[in-house]
Amino acid sequence: MIVISSVLFLGCGGDSADDTKEIPDDVTSEQPQLEQPQLEQTPESQLDLKMKISDISDGYYGLLYDAGGNELKIDKHQVLLMQKVFMDELNPHLSDDQQKNFIELANNFADTKKPTEIENVLFNNVLIDAMLSKTKPQLQDKYFPSFRLFRHHTHRLFPISRLTDYQWIIDLLSQRSLLDHFILIPPQETDDYIDTCRENNVPIPPDWGSTLWKYQGVAAVDFLDNDKTEVWAYESSTVQGACIALPRWDIRPDEGINEISLLGIICQSKTTGKACFWDNLSKETGLRIKGGEDLTFKISDIKNGDSLGENCTQCHRGKNVFLIHPGTNLDISADYDIDPNIRYQPVSTQASWSNPAAYTELGGGACASCHEIGALSGGYCNILRNGANTTMPNTTSPANWNGSHAFYGDHIQQMIDAGCPE
Repeated sequence: MIVISSVLFLGCGGDSADDTKEIPDDVTSEQPQLEQPQLEQTPESQLDLKMKISDISDGYYGLLYDAGGNELKIDKHQVLLMQKVFMDELNPHLSDDQQKNFIELANNFADTKKPTEIENVLFNNVLIDAMLSKTKPQLQDKYFPSFRLFRHHTHRLFPISRLTDYQWIIDLLSQRSLLDHFILIPPQETDDYIDTCRENNVPIPPDWGSTLWKYQGVAAVDFLDNDKTEVWAYESSTVQGACIALPRWDIRPDEGINEISLLGIICQSKTTGKACFWDNLSKETGLRIKGGEDLTFKISDIKNGDSLGENCTQCHRGKNVFLIHPGTNLDISADYDIDPNIRYQPVSTQASWSNPAAYTELGGGACASCHEIGALSGGYCNILRNGANTTMPNTTSPANWNGSHAFYGDHIQQMIDAGCPE
């Protein structure tokens, strides 16, 4: 039996409505903050701030986490306040003229008509995106990942049915050459992700609903606590490697809901170790494509490793992109090539996507006696902690994350001391 690099294949939630955009090169150096005028303060600023946008570190499948791996929840009533505080945080990093231009734009928006709450949230997201694009590259690298996750969650909290309902905002942004920052409008660019994956000898998954996908059963282990998680697999007849898809069901009989709400797909090359990612987020709208047993969609119509807002490699790291419990129906190694010849690397144009060097290489003893321990991160530490507490090395006698196990305890404590939360 092949023992894979970590404890559970989570899939990748890609929890963002954002499309990757090029950041302008004409960034400015830091300037002294203008005392007046400031961006108009919203009534929500009288509330006590529960969390800041910059507190968000990672996200997957509708969940948000801080840098320590603690789950975060956005209060709908705090969204405008969070945006206001974030804009105040960015303001000192803009030039005097840039601050004046953004204040003028905000005034134009407020004077055009009395905006609704959704319109305020939409516009503030545009303003933040535009402000961030004018800051130093280092600041963009620091803040854009958090903001993208936040922005998608605002679309879930304030759903939009028709883009034409906001034509006046589109017209205003067009007049100010800022329409590129209204991320509900997909960028006019060619998506060559599938071609790049093919060039790296990664099998390309069939469209969802194709009979080429083979059902492997219901996952016995799911740390995300979905109502039901199915396992599906695909193997190309011409390219060595495999794809695994995890449709996650939302089942609420009292509300008449019984549907696949989350569906991550990962494919890995046997020969090159390259791995490609997709998620059931529409390229056109950024919203999840949901449905029941009859759900179908084209792979070319959903977001991928180049356009997903979250960083899937915060969890999917190690020797193998698939994080699997050996002996469960997630372990399809008897029938599929899921162990790469070369240590896996993600296919993505996003600089933050990577598979860093191992924390403990295979053969390093204790937890690494059977599999590599990937580089530690908040998301990956969550997987390690859940596995140690419940299923690894087995469900009968888990190692426990408290470090008390005679054989695994010292290694676990080392990981906690290195930054994994207790």
